[in-house]
Amino acid sequence: MEPYAYGFATEVDRTTRFWVYFLAQGKFFSLFTLLFGVGFVLFLDRIGRRETGLRALDVYARRLLWLFLIGVAHAYLIWDGDILFHYAVCGCFLFPFRSFRLRGLVFALVVLAALVSWNAYERTARVDAQFDAYVEAQAVLEADRSEEQTAAVARWERRTERGEAHEGPIDVPRPTYGASIVTSYNALAIHTGQVLHRGLLFRTLIMMLLGMLLYRLGVFQDVRVLRGYWPITLALLVVGLALSYLRYYQWTYAYFEPVRDVRMGVLIALNREVLALAYVLLLNGLYQRFLRSLRFNPVSDAGRLALTNYISQSVLCGLLFYGYGLGWHGTFARHELLYVVATIWALQLAASWLWCRRFRYGPLEWAWRRLTYGSFERQSVAAKSAPANTEA
Repeated sequence: MEPYAYGFATEVDRTTRFWVYFLAQGKFFSLFTLLFGVGFVLFLDRIGRRETGLRALDVYARRLLWLFLIGVAHAYLIWDGDILFHYAVCGCFLFPFRSFRLRGLVFALVVLAALVSWNAYERTARVDAQFDAYVEAQAVLEADRSEEQTAAVARWERRTERGEAHEGPIDVPRPTYGASIVTSYNALAIHTGQVLHRGLLFRTLIMMLLGMLLYRLGVFQDVRVLRGYWPITLALLVVGLALSYLRYYQWTYAYFEPVRDVRMGVLIALNREVLALAYVLLLNGLYQRFLRSLRFNPVSDAGRLALTNYISQSVLCGLLFYGYGLGWHGTFARHELLYVVATIWALQLAASWLWCRRFRYGPLEWAWRRLTYGSFERQSVAAKSAPANTEA
């Protein structure tokens, strides 16, 4: 997260960092979260045609349980930045919203957005209060400062200290696979009961509920059901880009100057979510207009293997950058890493297309499905074959 570390010293890397954060960083987490909400409604609609009541809830609960366990295994064994276990827990909050009408979903979204904005307001206000305390302490001679004033000066100077680009050799993380597991264990707290990523609950629910809302509106079937679809999409895109620019220009070129204006803090609080929503609407509209009828569509194939691609990307990057693999960590500048990204994307698009020519599900999608339905079906068969209990 340090903007001055690992190749940030040159102008081209500074520019690369800005554009990556401006257009991509955090937006695709939000986009994927929104699609999780869509998948939630799709899954419940499909299972609801076959099962009713508690049986449908049972299958849904099993699906989330196995997603949680897959995420935990991914986090501890491959990459500690996993999001699946977080999704699984947040998915438990979604079930009551299935019966909400559109107005209810909108109201819930407004409440959650207000909470995120209020937290941003309080966070920015604390930063501003720290600056005020620093200015007040600076007005006092150093020899006459109280302990609290001395701490206020030191705290603000640490916060605004300009970093320097790393020089010299860089230690490659996770030299062995055993050390990698130990590192993940120390970085995670799932085994202590902390099963949500800190600070992401409200943001995650916002995007999941937005996915449910958009699916209920029918825009993923036909954009024409929403009057003014394209003007709304373009307006959100402009607003999202503007908010993202405000956030990440400061983040890149003035990282040592914390945001102290509470109005700015609130304004940029949901920049990732707004731009991700615009991306979804834009890509959905373009897909319906140009790509839906194409026979050769590797992007759709990659989407069918979303879980497999997500996990395999962690495996690939671990083998490339960690010490137990090729140990490439720290050997590329920021702009050079874009070539690695493009190569992995191309490989996954090609692999997804080839896999879908022969198989209906991806390997991990198939396993997740078998774990969800297999155990449920075995239980159902056992219940049907068991003798009836005639006791009172």
